[in-house]
Amino acid sequence: MTGRRPCRSILNFLFPYGSCSLCGADSAGGPVPGLCRACWRERERIPPLACPICGLPLPPVEEQDIHVCGACLSDPPPYESHASAYVYRGPVRSLVLLYKERRRYPLAPLLAQALVRAVGRRWPQEQWDVVVGVPSPLRRVMVRGFEPAGLLAAHAARRMGLPHRRFLRLSRAPRTQKGLSAAARQRNLSGAFVADPRVRGLRVLLVDDIRTTGATLREASRALRRAGARVHCATVATTLPRRLDLMAGEPGEGPPPAAEKVRSEE
Repeated sequence: MTGRRPCRSILNFLFPYGSCSLCGADSAGGPVPGLCRACWRERERIPPLACPICGLPLPPVEEQDIHVCGACLSDPPPYESHASAYVYRGPVRSLVLLYKERRRYPLAPLLAQALVRAVGRRWPQEQWDVVVGVPSPLRRVMVRGFEPAGLLAAHAARRMGLPHRRFLRLSRAPRTQKGLSAAARQRNLSGAFVADPRVRGLRVLLVDDIRTTGATLREASRALRRAGARVHCATVATTLPRRLDLMAGEPGEGPPPAAEKVRSEE
C-alpha cells in the first residue's frame, strides 16, 4: 500500500477524476482517473487453460489438458513463451488507450505491476538477465512524447530487480500496423528489428503493451534470438482471435466464460 498511495496522489493531481470512459459514472474511487471501480472490476484475466507457448486460451473443450495449440505447432514462434495479464477489451482497453493515446504516462507503474504479476504466475521459477522493451518508430515517439513499451519495461525491470536495456532498435520505420491483417503485419515488420550483440547468452524478458496478432513479438524475438539471446515475452493485454470469441457465444452475450474476472488485484 505504501507505494500505491503516492502514485495515485500524483495521478489525481495531474488528471483529476471525471466521468468514467466506459459507463459515464463518476470515476472517483476507481483505480485511475477515467475508470470507475465498477467497470474496472469487469476486467478479464487470461484463463489458465492456455497454450504454453503463445499464451492464447485453448478452445473450451471439457476435460482438456494444457497443450501446445495448432498454430504454434505448425509455425513455432521464435520466443520460448508469452504471458499476458489481461484480455484486451472493456476497461483494460480503455486504460491502455488512455496510457498510449492520451499521453497518460503516469499510468505506466500500474500497468507494469499487472504485467509483472502475470509473469510471476506464468513462470514462478524462471529467471532473466535483462528486461527489453519493444521500440517504437521515431515518429510515434515524437507524437506521443514517450515510448509506451519502453516505459513499461523500465518499470517492470525496477519491480523485478533487473536491469532495463535498450537492446533492440528499428532498422527502418514500418508502416502503422492498424488495420493490417496478420499476414500483412508480418510482412510489414519483416527484418525491421536489430538486436545489440551484447544480448548473446542472455535470458531476455521482452516487454510490449499489447499482443494483437503476435507479429511484433515474433519479429523482435527473432532479432534477439539471432543475436544469441533466449527470449520470453510479456504483455499487459492480448487481443483474442475472433475464432475464440465466437466459441464463447454471439456478440452481446458477454465475455467468454473461460475468461476469469479479476475482482481484486491492483
